[in-house]
Amino acid sequence: MERNPDVKFSKRTIVMIILVSIALFSIFVVSKIVTAPEFNAATIESLDDKKVTVMKLAATAAASSTAISMIPGDVAMPIANQIADLTPYFLIILGAILLEKMLITVVGYVTFTFIIPAACLLGIIYLYIKKDIFRNFGIKLAIFGLVLFTAIPMSIQVSDLIYDSYQASIEHTLETANENKEYIEEKKNDLYEEDQNWLDKIGGYLSDFTSKIGTNISEMIKKGEDTLSAFLDAIAILIITSCVIPIVVLIIFAWIIKILFNFDK
Repeated sequence: MERNPDVKFSKRTIVMIILVSIALFSIFVVSKIVTAPEFNAATIESLDDKKVTVMKLAATAAASSTAISMIPGDVAMPIANQIADLTPYFLIILGAILLEKMLITVVGYVTFTFIIPAACLLGIIYLYIKKDIFRNFGIKLAIFGLVLFTAIPMSIQVSDLIYDSYQASIEHTLETANENKEYIEEKKNDLYEEDQNWLDKIGGYLSDFTSKIGTNISEMIKKGEDTLSAFLDAIAILIITSCVIPIVVLIIFAWIIKILFNFDK
């Protein structure tokens, strides 16, 4: 029994209309929604909070390095230099945060303005040419676009879960660094005042005066070491949450996509 060509044509036309409607809806409706500021408001706010934290850490590190470098003698200079050398790490973390912030909007635009409509176009071509390569590639392209759209937000959400667990530690780092900086500056001023009155210390008090200076310098160096350790911990947390975790999540999604593209359908 022969199939009615009009029925076949009608079904093909309906599917084509559906694909065209999906493409237009994706471009003119979904694309506008996912690129609207309020759509990603929570994620962008989270990234902005991280950016502010990183900038505070960088500023505090610079101030701490300056304060430590002013400790009498050169014994504290290695610590001050090590803290100053942390600046590139803060820039890397800040760059990663800004990149994530840009991608969160761009990926949605690219997915629903180009990838999904392209997948629909391949589907329409298949309706008339009947080559399986167009159908298979169109399906995989649509899946790729949707996975790409969800990968960036999900990587940031996973990062936020870990970051929230260590946020108190980072805030403690800022407090510790500021307290140690103030302590070092205070002790440095005390030493300066005592040094100005060193003639009054000659005689029986000279030994006590020298011992006190040595003790104060040792305490300041210890505060500097504590500051350096706190900054290293904070940088490790930020690198893991802002750089490593998002990359790991993207790799997992890439692996999923690879599996999907290896399907022989």
